[in-house]
Amino acid sequence: MVPVFSIDEKVTAYIRKSGMDFRLSTSPNGSVLLPLGEISPKPSDMKILVGSNILYVSKLQAKYIKKIDWPMVERYLSSSGESKT
Repeated sequence: MVPVFSIDEKVTAYIRKSGMDFRLSTSPNGSVLLPLGEISPKPSDMKILVGSNILYVSKLQAKYIKKIDWPMVERYLSSSGESKT
């Protein structure tokens, strides 16, 4: 079975604007979208093309999410001190 989830348009716009690849990861506060460099993808991750960038999602985590949404980006931004663009 292939996991099915959606990606919020604000998240796809953020990924495209950043020009970076990201990985959906877990944290004590919930799922978080981290740029590669902060975390590395695993060979078993699903690869989702977002513009010219790649979003890596753990196959295990993909079973449990319904949507990749903006709060997943905000968790990273608030922990890194970056502005919320």
